[in-house]
Amino acid sequence: MIAFDKNRAIANHGDISRLSKVYKKLEEGKEVTVCFLGGSITRGSLSSTPKTCYAYRTYDWLKGKFPEAEIKYVNAGIGGTTSAFGSARAEMDVLSHDPDLVVVEFSVNDECTDYFLESYEGLVRKLLYSKHSPAVVCLFNFFYENGKTTERLHSKVARHYGLPAASMQGAIYQDILSGKIEDISLLSPDGLHPNDEGHEVVSRVLTYLLETLYDEYKNNSLGESVFEEDGKTSAGGAILPLTENSFETAIRLDNRNFEPELLGFVKDTSAQRDITDCFKNGWLGQKKNDRIVFELKGEYECSGIAVQYDKTMKRPAPVILVTVDGKKDESVVIDSAFDETWGDLLDIKQLFLHGEKKSHRLEIELIDDKDGKAVPFNLVSVIISG
Repeated sequence: MIAFDKNRAIANHGDISRLSKVYKKLEEGKEVTVCFLGGSITRGSLSSTPKTCYAYRTYDWLKGKFPEAEIKYVNAGIGGTTSAFGSARAEMDVLSHDPDLVVVEFSVNDECTDYFLESYEGLVRKLLYSKHSPAVVCLFNFFYENGKTTERLHSKVARHYGLPAASMQGAIYQDILSGKIEDISLLSPDGLHPNDEGHEVVSRVLTYLLETLYDEYKNNSLGESVFEEDGKTSAGGAILPLTENSFETAIRLDNRNFEPELLGFVKDTSAQRDITDCFKNGWLGQKKNDRIVFELKGEYECSGIAVQYDKTMKRPAPVILVTVDGKKDESVVIDSAFDETWGDLLDIKQLFLHGEKKSHRLEIELIDDKDGKAVPFNLVSVIISG
């Protein structure tokens, strides 16, 4: 069994007042829902079975520690996705399950930019200030081969909101650098996604955090509270944001909740297997000059728009032109070709952010169908924010 550095494994103890309520329900044998929201590591990429990924192992640990409780497990991981998408899908994929505890993991998919600081904060706020008021715990994964992670960025959010956080980089990276862990392939065949042994270590790091905080709960120690600090909260009691916070109100529009004008594009009516079957429920454009128009007005007024689409390995791939509010000189060209071999990417192109909140007209036109040979352009959704 690979050991880890317990002194570095906990990135933030945080305020455990919400987590204490979860522990109390577990002790009393009540029903508790635990959700895991993240990317491919959360989904269980490279684990041999769904039950050997870190998320299920952590759920299994909770069941063993609180055998009288009825614990519901929800894995909301989708490979290749970021906290920007996480903020848009949190309502449907997580909050719809009325969670008591949500573990959030996006530190290998987000980049160290202000954009992802804002999207990660928006996701955290959407969870914290939902009607469900779940406890939120952060998990920071990293690239085993080079130590890359957005933990520094995400830790700012965790500290600001008093969120408990576990760090995989802190737990084992020094042992990788020193050679104590001689071969990272024992944990991760590709230097990123854990195998069964790697998932077991991730779960032990996360459950070490949860066990430590449970001991604090039993000792009536709630940690440093950030929810009552003078000057840090608004009149309504919510903690003031670090960023402009456009993503807390992010909404994902697909063919289940929005009807755009179809001028050649057609609705994708194929059945979706589960949330990992993530290229469904959008619209398809097949031929040159096919168009789709979104009139974003009334309840859909916004200050930011992004398009989410299938960036595909299939060839030939189509090209589209995206225009906002008729401003042809500011139109954006998107080539849907993906130059990777591991699979298609559910990509997001942010058209603008922090603009004027008002009605907008979004028009998408297929401008190159490769002489009629291109695969369909799959517009999976439009994400509006602000």
